[in-house]
Amino acid sequence: MNLRFLLIGMIIAVGMGVGMIQGEKKLDALIVVANAVAKTNCSCVFVAGRDLADCAKEAPPGFDLATPWIDQETPGVSSSIFWVVRGRARYSEGIGCRLE
Repeated sequence: MNLRFLLIGMIIAVGMGVGMIQGEKKLDALIVVANAVAKTNCSCVFVAGRDLADCAKEAPPGFDLATPWIDQETPGVSSSIFWVVRGRARYSEGIGCRLE
């Protein structure tokens, strides 16, 4: 009886460990997407002088996961994926857009 609980506990622990490792990889990918959306849209709006909606039409696959918006106080673009993962790119005159 105790051996059965020990085996079940070990299987659950290994499963949780594998799940956490895979989840961390997915989170890293979402961070990359959020930052890429922010940087691309920042360059499109502030460097190319286009509208944000116009930039979204030419977005690569996967960019639809993030929601970008323009920050008027500090020129730049922020993006978020389900309000969990955020990306931010700030525009500097003469330099362009850079990730924060």
